[in-house]
Amino acid sequence: MEEIKIKAEDWHYRKVDSIFIGGGTPSLLSEADISKLLDCIRDNFNVDENAEITIEVNPATVSPDKLEKYLNKGINRLSIGVQSFENHVLQILGRIHSKNDAFNCIQKAQKAGFKNINVDIMFGIPGQSMKMWKDTVRQAIFLRPTHISLYSLQIEEGTEMYSKVYETEEYEPVSVDVDREMYHTALRMMRTAGYEHYEISNAALPGYESKHNMKYWSYDEYLGLGLGASSFADGVRYKNCESMYDYIQAIKKKTAPIDAGSIEKYSRREEMGIFAFTGLRKAEGVDLRQFKSVFGVEFFDVYDKRLVQRFEGKLVLEDDRLFLTENGMDVSNRIMAEFI
Repeated sequence: MEEIKIKAEDWHYRKVDSIFIGGGTPSLLSEADISKLLDCIRDNFNVDENAEITIEVNPATVSPDKLEKYLNKGINRLSIGVQSFENHVLQILGRIHSKNDAFNCIQKAQKAGFKNINVDIMFGIPGQSMKMWKDTVRQAIFLRPTHISLYSLQIEEGTEMYSKVYETEEYEPVSVDVDREMYHTALRMMRTAGYEHYEISNAALPGYESKHNMKYWSYDEYLGLGLGASSFADGVRYKNCESMYDYIQAIKKKTAPIDAGSIEKYSRREEMGIFAFTGLRKAEGVDLRQFKSVFGVEFFDVYDKRLVQRFEGKLVLEDDRLFLTENGMDVSNRIMAEFI
């Protein structure tokens, strides 16, 4: 709350139309603490009355009473970290909730009155069969959340999962081919159920695309609050310090807890690359007219138009938009790298 007050001095004139409470498990906090945070934000920032306000929740850490109080406080969107509706897979991931917890959480949220609910599900998990994945997608669709995020598990070196897969070989890794099959199977199932695939890892019922995440992909500004949080404003990118000690010392001095070493003002060409890279995550792709409005030059005066032919069937130019096809999303990193 002290950081909110400090940073509001430079941001109070901006209209806030999206608030996202996430990172870790914020639903562990009491509803009274969440209420204080939101009051503090509203007292110090110009928050739009129709702002999208999201909180991430773990199915094992919310109750009907907590959900009702969230809603009464103006939180109008939930992001529920389900990951899987298979207990075996949840155990592999080390999650503290069961499939019944997840199922009940979504139903409780709907009963409480939440109209906008995201469900996170994950594929490419060692020990997860195609049948398990289809069952998870099917159950997610059955519960009818307005938004579904689907992510492929990234196994990082040094983690317990990495050890179990590549050192003790307790679990067999999912092949790239199976991983991609899982991805495309889920998208087909979601489309049939009326969900629109609007970003590489996200699908939503019409009108329920995540306003907050669209900011990251559409080159909009954002302000990060809290330990290690990232921000982008006035053409500068920076992060808060990651040391709790440094963070608290800065707050005591009434200064923004920014890590001075993280402050980066990229070159104009680097910002163009970021614009293209993030824009290609969206199904609608990069708006070439917006690119010219932001940077004052035509997109293909900067980049080689022959890339469209080089990635034929994967990268498409149409009506001032450059976008990836679904097959192009399979090799998105390789294509996006051409613009960095």
